[in-house]
Amino acid sequence: MHLRADDPRLVAAARAQFLERGAAGAAGVRDVVAASWRRSRSAGVDADEYRISYHDDVDLDSRLVRCARPVIDRLAGEMVDVPVAIALSDAQARIVHRLDCSTSVGRQLDRVDFTAGFDFGEGGVGTNGIGTVFETGSSVAVVGAEHFTEALVRFACTGAPVVDPATGRVEGVLDVSSLAETWTPLMHTLVRRAAADIGRNLLLDRSQAQQALFETFVKAGARPRQAVMAVGDSLMVNRRAQQLYSPAEQFAVHQYALFLMSRRDRVAESVVLESGRTVRLRATRILAGEEVAGIVLLLDDEPGRSRPAVPGTRVGGPAPPPPAPGGRSPAWVAACGQIGAAFGRGDRLLVMGEPGTGRSTLVAELFGRRHPAGAVVAGEVEDVVREALPETGPARTLVVLRHLDRIGADLAARLPAFLGSLDPDRHLVAATLSDASTGLDLPFQAVLGEFQQAVTLPPLRFRTDDLPGIVASLLTELAPDRRVRLHPEAGRLIGRHPWPGNLVQLREALAEALRKHPVGEIRPEDLPAWCRTSGSRHTLTPLESVERDAIVAALARCRGNRARAAASLGMSRSSLYRKITTYAITDA
Repeated sequence: MHLRADDPRLVAAARAQFLERGAAGAAGVRDVVAASWRRSRSAGVDADEYRISYHDDVDLDSRLVRCARPVIDRLAGEMVDVPVAIALSDAQARIVHRLDCSTSVGRQLDRVDFTAGFDFGEGGVGTNGIGTVFETGSSVAVVGAEHFTEALVRFACTGAPVVDPATGRVEGVLDVSSLAETWTPLMHTLVRRAAADIGRNLLLDRSQAQQALFETFVKAGARPRQAVMAVGDSLMVNRRAQQLYSPAEQFAVHQYALFLMSRRDRVAESVVLESGRTVRLRATRILAGEEVAGIVLLLDDEPGRSRPAVPGTRVGGPAPPPPAPGGRSPAWVAACGQIGAAFGRGDRLLVMGEPGTGRSTLVAELFGRRHPAGAVVAGEVEDVVREALPETGPARTLVVLRHLDRIGADLAARLPAFLGSLDPDRHLVAATLSDASTGLDLPFQAVLGEFQQAVTLPPLRFRTDDLPGIVASLLTELAPDRRVRLHPEAGRLIGRHPWPGNLVQLREALAEALRKHPVGEIRPEDLPAWCRTSGSRHTLTPLESVERDAIVAALARCRGNRARAAASLGMSRSSLYRKITTYAITDA
């Protein structure tokens, strides 16, 4: 005979007996609750001292949240006169959304950190309507003293799993929380129904493009002995690819695939991985209308072209190519190879990419490697066309026309004559432009026919493995005669930032850090405040930027203690947590 949850005194007595005597004290308690109490005790949860962990990497605008919002709004409308709060967790039991139907209940939930980013896994806070659902795989109501932790005893929480019908995976938990004395069994029915509705929304949300990506991946993977990867919202790797390529090699191909997705629909080219393997990629970008769902890649080792990863050893085949300046990520190495090949053919070259990717610097360095005695003339197109080129004798000259996409109609009309006046045996030509301009109706479009080859440099966010070397090089450039190094935590902070301004922005961040800490070890607090953001969803106003910087400074002063930081800023903890999420502030 199980004790009913609405017998609070009896359940409370059983809980006290369990905490004092162990499993024997849980006699009469519902099986699902008794089993959860045992798991909570085994996990080391302290029933008297409430401890909960916070994660700053939760996605508050995920596909799950988008599919759940209309259902949660509808459920809130049905419970408008009921004192409850409705919450959604992700697949790691971390809250990603909460809607209060009662401000009084919401205030009390704030006191136990029942808000975005906090982890309600059973192993951390004991029996509850989120973590216990993950443990049982079914809907659960936990009322009053059925909670393992004393801090949660005043609440009742009813949770149901949100299952993606396409995969069968539990993607999260929908939870309705109230005070224990106002709980009714009706909540169980409402929550189960709403969780099922969210699951149906997940199924409907699978666009035609995503279905096409998955179907193409499955079809390609059916070929015997073919390694296949698909990159979209997630990474799919078939068994053959897992057998042939290490996790590090898969990651390198993944980053290169993200770069390829921004270029063209079909790609067939070879890339050299850091391990020394040369891999032939055949990639197909999957589209549905104008939507890019992802890219499917067929991977094959090129016989005789892979080289051992151990320096100084070779087992035949051609000599390895010289290392690419600035990095070894596949996209960067491929771009360097294409530029070198264009120089070898004498092609006029367009070097494209985002601002700050180092287009002019790279072509000049690659030219210098091929022609050590050569000269480089670089400048804005107007300046180069107006001024006479220097006499360099028999040595070759590289002419770099910067920002071709910024020229006006008059200069576009004069540029072909200038290019025609150059001696192809003595002059190589490279022009830089932003790849964001290629689809615009601008004057430079009229001169594109003067060029034979286009190469796109990858942005810094697709060169994660190159970052340590790039940082070291920039520090040497900025502080050539000083002993400067990067603290590992600062390195991790740099690795997490998306660097929309690429190398220019990274250089500015390091220069500011050196002004604060000119010698020795650069720590996270020496970097600009914006380095602690992983990319805000909107451009911050000046006032928001000031607030963000103040929060970052307070967290640094308080050594990451959010409670102390909130107190020093004069705001509640819940407000601080929301602003940390809004500004995408990360801990070093």
